[in-house]
Amino acid sequence: MPQNSLQQQLVTYLTDVHSTEQNALSTLRAGADSVDDEELAAAFRQHLAETEEHERLVQGRLDAHGAGPSTLKDVAQKGVAAVTGAIASAAPDTSGKMLIQAYAFEHLEIASYRMLRQVARRAGDQETVQVADRILEQEHAAAQTLSDLLERVADHDLRQMGLAA
Repeated sequence: MPQNSLQQQLVTYLTDVHSTEQNALSTLRAGADSVDDEELAAAFRQHLAETEEHERLVQGRLDAHGAGPSTLKDVAQKGVAAVTGAIASAAPDTSGKMLIQAYAFEHLEIASYRMLRQVARRAGDQETVQVADRILEQEHAAAQTLSDLLERVADHDLRQMGLAA
């Protein structure tokens, strides 16, 4: 693959993860505001702060390549997050629905950053590799935190709905 095509592909992956972070920001804000489980809300708030930093780091790598985020991708991702959040918020088990979505989304981010890291390696962009590694560590930790909450939040939602045994 010619070097300029490799660089273009790297920028494409950077714009993709930037839009993914835009979705994550919207989802985490909505989750922190809508769930009635305090431990889950705290997990959302903690990862929101990390995600704000992820967006800044990715923006920095885009800047380093003389590129910017894709407005279309960012708007589309924010729209998806808004619709998903609205649907989850209308459910009687909002905390559980938001947790499931966040858990799945963390794994989407993990896969996206692994792909970005590999493309950055191939392109010889060690700074982007380091950014991806740093973010991956936090995404894995966030996914584990959410995983650890799954059964407890399910029980919480059942109690909220009057269905606990």
